[in-house]
Amino acid sequence: MTHTALDPHATIAVIGAGRLGVVLARALDAAGFDVRGPLGRSDEMPAVDLAILCVPDAAITEAAASVRPHATRVAHVSGATGLHDVDLSIHPLQTFTGSESPAVFRGVGAAIDGRTDADLVLAGEVAMTLGMQTFRVDDAHRASYHAAASFASNFVLTVLDAAERLATPSGVERAHLAPLVRQTVENWVASGASTALTGPIARGDEETITRQRAASGDLAPLFDALAAATREIAARKDEG
Repeated sequence: MTHTALDPHATIAVIGAGRLGVVLARALDAAGFDVRGPLGRSDEMPAVDLAILCVPDAAITEAAASVRPHATRVAHVSGATGLHDVDLSIHPLQTFTGSESPAVFRGVGAAIDGRTDADLVLAGEVAMTLGMQTFRVDDAHRASYHAAASFASNFVLTVLDAAERLATPSGVERAHLAPLVRQTVENWVASGASTALTGPIARGDEETITRQRAASGDLAPLFDALAAATREIAARKDEG
């Protein structure tokens, strides 16, 4: 098997039928690849040019060993796991529900890496064929990269959930908060956190900050941690 990633006759097996596995298989098929799957880890493995593991990080070692005899190259889609058991990695920097169309990957960032130059090129070709914007993240930087992804997605939801909990008793709904959230993100994209920062901490309004904390109830520890971090952002703004 000598097909390249861009060859529409290349055979690709997607292992794992979770959210990303389902969407990735759909997108690869729409891009013209000969796709097998998404396959469960107990399914019979066909001979393929590339096997892409969409399995939990803890299952990568076992899954890679299982598919290795049947695949010319093996990849995973983990952002945090190194290349110990695979040849290349493609991590879409996006969150998925499993119901997205194949176009969902267009414009999305993709962290790629490969054991060899050829593996790195293959990772880039697959990602770019799906419309992703690639950047390389090596094993030494995977932990900080993946932590950044958690801050940008998971922890944002933690903060938004806290906002919703505080707003609900006053009759303010999630939909009312949404325009504020969207504009804040747009401002951050345009100019960064220190320039986009507004509110009582940016103004140095300690009286309002005190009232906010008192109203935070059991969220006060989270308020304190976020307020301390926000003061550091405000200090950078003042220094600039």
